[in-house]
Amino acid sequence: MSTGRRSASTSLASENRSRPVPPLLYRRRSSDDIDNLATVSSSLLPAFGTIVDDANSLHLRKYIIAPYDRRYRWWQTFLVVLVVYSAWSSPFELAFKKVATGSLLPVDLAVDAFFAIDIVLTFFVAYLDKSTYLLVDNHEKIAMREHAFLGEKNHAPLRLNNTCHRARYVTKLWFPMDIASTLPFQAIYLLFTGKMHKGEAFGFLNLLRLWRLRRVSELFTRLEKDTRFSYFWTRYCKLICVTLFAVHSAGCFYYWMAVHHKKSDDTWIGAQVHDFEHENIWIGYTYSMYWSIVTLTTVGYGDLHAENTGEKVFNIFYMLFNIGLTAYLIGNMTNLVVHSAVRTFAMVNSSTALVMNI
Repeated sequence: MSTGRRSASTSLASENRSRPVPPLLYRRRSSDDIDNLATVSSSLLPAFGTIVDDANSLHLRKYIIAPYDRRYRWWQTFLVVLVVYSAWSSPFELAFKKVATGSLLPVDLAVDAFFAIDIVLTFFVAYLDKSTYLLVDNHEKIAMREHAFLGEKNHAPLRLNNTCHRARYVTKLWFPMDIASTLPFQAIYLLFTGKMHKGEAFGFLNLLRLWRLRRVSELFTRLEKDTRFSYFWTRYCKLICVTLFAVHSAGCFYYWMAVHHKKSDDTWIGAQVHDFEHENIWIGYTYSMYWSIVTLTTVGYGDLHAENTGEKVFNIFYMLFNIGLTAYLIGNMTNLVVHSAVRTFAMVNSSTALVMNI
């Protein structure tokens, strides 16, 4: 009797082992073990740098790109580098509009072209449905909405085949904002009129490129969940980037205020540099960054200070903003240090307990 049960259980275990694993999303490790990740949150799936076997595991429709494809991930990383440039150039071109129509114009056009290509690629990138953890590879659902596929006979892996209605790319704010942040307004005006526009409208329109900063936030979010990268240093780099962007933006806008004041000598920089508008651009940028950093760190040497009412009002709001930014930085750094100390303390306790048990 026991022999029959043993043989039955052995055959059942053998049948379970021979049963094929559902071809859901999986990642390849050095040991070639396949882990089913269907029940993992999409925010953690997959980690940054995951390698997916396109030919064997992702049976997507023609011309559809897997979001976890290594080449697409490199493309997204390259766009983040361009976002960093946009975050620097947009406030800079507002303050120093000579470069917006001069040396930086070809670079801006090239960067806008790359982001225009990415908008087109978005309509060919599958996405992970958060309710089923299946990849949706239908063009219409990717662009507009996910429609019901009740009774669908095609059960190819990684296809959505249940009822789900969710607004996607075109129906959200992302699509019009991506278009607006990519259009080269200055070049379009030049194409239709044959001359450069010298007003301030295009300088403020260029600030729409700051919409691209959400890509940097998404990158840091992904890196923070990747066990291959130090959480401490990832957060530390994020805090540095936030601080540098705040300093750069405030300095550029403060310089813009000085340029557009009625009397150039009655400004924070005009009182120090006579006829500063005709000086080298980098001299003005250096003064702007110096003022912004000194104000942020609350040093206040007094050599550069507000000379008119508009500058005083801006200084008030900038210092109030700095209070919140400083609290944010100190709070995050304290949390990181405490978290690191707790882990070290737990490791020491574990080691001590292990030695005492021995």
